[in-house]
Amino acid sequence: MSKKLLIYGLAFGSAAAALSYIYMIYVAFNPNLSVHLISVLGEFILIPGTAIFLFLRSMKQTNQDEFFIGRAIFLGFFLSLIISSSVSLFYSYIAQFRPEIINGFIDLKVNQLVKTNFFAKLSAKDRLDNIDAVKDSYSVAGQFKYQLYLGAARGLFLSAIIAFILRAKTKRD
Repeated sequence: MSKKLLIYGLAFGSAAAALSYIYMIYVAFNPNLSVHLISVLGEFILIPGTAIFLFLRSMKQTNQDEFFIGRAIFLGFFLSLIISSSVSLFYSYIAQFRPEIINGFIDLKVNQLVKTNFFAKLSAKDRLDNIDAVKDSYSVAGQFKYQLYLGAARGLFLSAIIAFILRAKTKRD
């Protein structure tokens, strides 16, 4: 079971990391909102949701008698964490070997922040604090925390829904 979990996690984690890379290179600089929406939903919901569904369906087909809702939720949660960790590791790789991509992305986000009406109303100290917060959120550590929290929340939510749809057992007989 653990080998299958790792294979699914790394395969779909690679797909999510690739979509993340496409987002950083192309989509972030594209003004078309629908492209942003498709990219973000694909990376955060569609790819992990598909992975969890396929993994849990495989788990149910392999051993129907042991397909309990608690176990299904836990394994889906763990699968989502593996996917998030893969994206985080890829981000770390990009930050190490292609920092200009991350710096361009940070510059874009800071420029978007500076252009808002909300930002203009802040004091000089608050402006600097907000710019530093944007920079910190795109650091390797910031992205690692973000990805793990996102993966945990997404994994619990999607696993519960998918386990219910696949009719996981709720108690032992």
